[in-house]
Formats: sequence, C-alpha cells, structure tokens
Amino acid sequence: MKPERQPADEQFAVALRHHRAGRLIEAERLYRQICAADTNHVGSWHLLGVLAHQLGRKDAADLIGRAVALNDLGVVLGAQGRFSEAIVCFEHAANLKPNYAEARLNLANALQTLGRLDQAAATYEQVLAIDPKLGIAHYNLAATRKQQGSIEQAVAHYRRAVALMPNFAEAHNNLSNALRELGRFDEAVDHCKRALALKPNFAGAHNNLGNALRELSRLDEALAHYERALAIDPAFAPAHYNCGVALRSKSKISAAIEHCSGGSGGRRGTIGRRDDDNSRVDGGS
Repeated sequence: MKPERQPADEQFAVALRHHRAGRLIEAERLYRQICAADTNHVGSWHLLGVLAHQLGRKDAADLIGRAVALNDLGVVLGAQGRFSEAIVCFEHAANLKPNYAEARLNLANALQTLGRLDQAAATYEQVLAIDPKLGIAHYNLAATRKQQGSIEQAVAHYRRAVALMPNFAEAHNNLSNALRELGRFDEAVDHCKRALALKPNFAGAHNNLGNALRELSRLDEALAHYERALAIDPAFAPAHYNCGVALRSKSKISAAIEHCSGGSGGRRGTIGRRDDDNSRVDGGS
C-alpha cells in the first residue's frame, strides 16, 4: 500500500526548512511536488522561483511567466472582493519578477481598498521607481496621499498625472479639489474647466467648479454650475447641498432649504461644502 500523501501545508513547511538550511535540492523537489498538486499554491511558486535563480536553473525564466499568471489570478480574486487573497498573489508575482510594475500597481490598489494606506503609498512609490511615467500610479498615489491628509503631496502627484495624461478629466477634477483645499482657488477653477472641456457632462466637475467659484464669491456662476450638475444627475446629493448653501448666501431661504434637505439626507440648516473626488483607477489587467 502506498503511503498517504503529506498535506500541502506540511510539505511546504518541510520544504521551507530545507531551503533555510541550504538543502536546496531537497527543497526544490518538494516545491515542485506541491506546485504539481496545487497550481495556485503561490508560496511554493514564489520560493521555487527564488531557488531556481539560486541554482542557476534554466526554468527560472519560465517562473517569471508564472508571475504573470499569479497577477492575473490576483485580478480575478480582487474582482470577487477577495482582496486579502489577491494581495498574496500580487506580492508573490512581484517577488518572482521584481520589475513587474503592473503586479505592484495591483498590489497597491488592493492595499488601498483595504484601507492600508501607508503600505499602499509605499507600494505606489515602488511602482514609480520602476516606471516614473506611469500616470495611473501618480493618480492613485495622489488619491492615497489626499486620504492621508498630505494635500501638498497629492497636488504634486496629480500635477504629474495630468502632465502624463492631459486628457484624463478625472485627474483634472481631483487636482482642482486638492488645490482648493490649499486655498488656490483660481487654479482650482482652471483645472475644473479643463475637466469639463474634456467631459462636458461630468456632473462632479460642475459641482466642484461651483465650489471653487463660491470660494471666490462668484455666486451666480457657482449656482449655474450646480444647476448644470443637477440637470445631468437630478439625484446628485452634493450638488443639491452646495446649491442650497449658495442660495442661502443670496438670502433665498426657501429654495436653500429645499436643496439642503435633498443634499443632506433630511438634515436642514447644515452649512459647509461637499466635494466630489473620483476614486482610484485600477490600471492593471
């Protein structure tokens, strides 16, 4: 009778002990057994690639191809909302192929989705060290820095994003919001107008342009853009709210109450400003 097959996790632990002790041939044999039995055992694929490089094996290049498969598996897992599992795939893909910018970008995106902002930011920086001209990485790093409260850094990366992707309306829109937080209202207006030149029915940009104009006390122009946002999307709560605030500033109290109620979930009399940033863009495939 054949001996019962050792479970993959136990085999992996034994292989890892061999690897750490320098018994590379024994470790390689076990890693290959695990990968043959479980083609998605990312830890074994990763360490097999490391070991193959250590031994100068010709199949080290083939394992780099495996990195692409791991990245693709991570994308599928992420699409299913299984971000922790996706992160493992992206990490191993990046380890198998250190200059694999797409895998690192996908890793950073998954980390950001889980709110692990410091790790996400560091990983976006790694992506940009590999490819400084990857505009999506600048855009997503800017969004992360803004979430962290580092507005100056966000502006710097949004500026780089729009320089690399001048026709990306969402980047101009988000740059406008970040500039407005720094009190650079004229620049904010300029970038919102660029966003709208590229995408005229962009309700969020009309809303944000209204906010920038309101900061400059150009209330009539602000109202025109809030109304345009609502014509495009009548249920757009931030535009209702901001329109109400602008109307209140013009002493149009009844109309203001109607809009503020629509834009604040029924909470009347709240004064402030509601912006509309666009979310991160997933650049990997």
